[in-house]
Amino acid sequence: MSFGRNSLPVIVTALLTLAFGLFGGTLVTRVGYLAVPSAVGLPYGLPGLRVSPVGETSWLLLLADVGAALVLIAVVVATRRGFWATWGSFVLGSVLAGLLRVAVSATVAAAGTGAYWGFLAGGLVAGLLWGIALGWAAGLAAVPRRRAVRAVQDERRLPTGINSMG
Repeated sequence: MSFGRNSLPVIVTALLTLAFGLFGGTLVTRVGYLAVPSAVGLPYGLPGLRVSPVGETSWLLLLADVGAALVLIAVVVATRRGFWATWGSFVLGSVLAGLLRVAVSATVAAAGTGAYWGFLAGGLVAGLLWGIALGWAAGLAAVPRRRAVRAVQDERRLPTGINSMG
């Protein structure tokens, strides 16, 4: 099996996080209702891979976003199965990334205990929704890998060197 086929879901996930880092702000200005979670303090979209903070946010929030993006990518790297398993790992990774991002946001905002739990619940829901909405892309990238694995397994089951004519 080739390196490209095995790492295609990881490449798709990395491209999604890079796209959210580069073009996430443009997307939210074009489609305004995507900013509603951000209005209540929840992180917007998938974590983005970027090199500088957005607007007047701190470097701590930038490091949290980059760390969350790397967590998402690492969870998808750990999956070596088909469509549903890759989609599920993407959802799990986006939930973990969302929880990491809201934990840092709540700490920066000096939220109380109730607000902190509210942040965590909102981050869980936001990560779950974004993972479900975009996880299919990484899942579809895993389909060729799964077919290649099945083809190799089928070749191993065939008897070799037997030529019977019936």
